[in-house]
Amino acid sequence: RRMRLIVDDLFLLANADAGEAPIRHAPLYLDEVIADCTRVVRALAQSRNITVTLHVPDETPFVGDEALLHRLVLNLLDNAIKYSPAGSAVTLRLTAEGGRYLLEVADTGCGIPADVLPHIFERFVRADAAREHSDTNTSGAGLGLSIARWIAEAHHGRLDVARSSPEGSVFILSLPIAG
Repeated sequence: RRMRLIVDDLFLLANADAGEAPIRHAPLYLDEVIADCTRVVRALAQSRNITVTLHVPDETPFVGDEALLHRLVLNLLDNAIKYSPAGSAVTLRLTAEGGRYLLEVADTGCGIPADVLPHIFERFVRADAAREHSDTNTSGAGLGLSIARWIAEAHHGRLDVARSSPEGSVFILSLPIAG
């Protein structure tokens, strides 16, 4: 199963590189996508006693690929939960500012090591030093954040690390309100 997921991720990135990745733009509500992703990860978060808090306004219309946007938000949430210690919190906050939606995903985890930070969105990059300090078993091929960034860019947006320290990390997704 894990190998199939890695192959699927590689196939998606190869198609994206070739400009052949299918993107199905349709009207949707970003708040609903984010709320659905939050519901999906609740069981994982609860099993580690991590609180996931959601702050989103109602009815945030957007035009995009709902499945890809789900994947982007789930990748961010999965990482935030994996790298946060038991009993901590993950917060999602969606705002509208200057013609853009800004989604902030903040965790209280171990942060991203300084030497890894400039490469965090590259393929196969894994913050193994951070994994050693985490109290959870993390797995992955180091493709999630590169896929998440590609999805953001495919929607004329950006995905960046706003800050990272031993007290946690904050990722910011910026998308044009017009979609």
